[in-house]
Formats: sequence, C-alpha cells, structure tokens
Amino acid sequence: MGVLTEVEIRASRAADAARLREIARAAKAHWGYNEPRVRAWAAALPLPPDSDRWVAEAGGEIVAWAELAQPLGGVCTLDDMWVEPVWMGRGIGTRLFAVAIDRARELGATRVEWGTEPNAVGFYERMGARRLGEHPGAWGRVVPVMGLDL
Repeated sequence: MGVLTEVEIRASRAADAARLREIARAAKAHWGYNEPRVRAWAAALPLPPDSDRWVAEAGGEIVAWAELAQPLGGVCTLDDMWVEPVWMGRGIGTRLFAVAIDRARELGATRVEWGTEPNAVGFYERMGARRLGEHPGAWGRVVPVMGLDL
C-alpha cells in the first residue's frame, strides 16, 4: 500500500466525537478484545474539551486521531492515538505522532509518556520511544508504559 500522502491533519471538532469513538472501537477490536466490551468502552470514551486533539482525514473521512493532555510537571500524556485498521501501516500514525510531539514541545514539556496497547510497542519504538515500565491493564493484559524525552 505504501505511505499515504493525501492526508489532512486538523484540529478535532466536537462534531467528530462519534467518529472518533468508532475508530477507537475498531482499532481496539482489531487486537482481538471482546467485541461487546469494546463497544461499551468506546461509547464511554471521554473526549475532554481541554485536550489537544487532532484527526487525520483521507478522502474527506476521518481515519485516525490522537489526543495530548496538557503538561504536568514537564510531562505531557499522549492519552489516545487510534488508527482505523484498514489505514494502519500507511504512515498516518507516524504523522499524527509527530504532530503530538511537536505540540508537547510547544507546551514546554520535556517528555511525553503514555500507556499503550501491547501490540503497538514496536510502532512507538520506531518513533524513538522507549519502554519506561508497565502496569496491569483493565483488559487483562499488562500495559506497557512508553516515553519519549524531548
């Protein structure tokens, strides 16, 4: 498939909420989690208005999104980053991650940290992140905690 170049990244709008939850649902389900539980989780996914949130659009459709919380003690948290499964591996996650990292720098953060889906560790390592630790996740898996010094 190659890298997709015709992607627009823009700030998220309130009207995007339903699509963002659908992308998160599809991405989480892609990793084999229980579908009814994934649907309930996605329906309740908080989308705080004070977070920096971006969407990636391809062909006028939102296909991925990322959210960064404001820094606390010099550390920003990448709260969410989800890519529609059919769009994985096409460079969209890389572009969204770069936007989030650039924004964290603008906010004066010295590091970005996040808990990640275990299957996404390799992606984040390719982005320059390192594993900081782990904690038990609510989904019955150990959740890696990743970080990137800025």
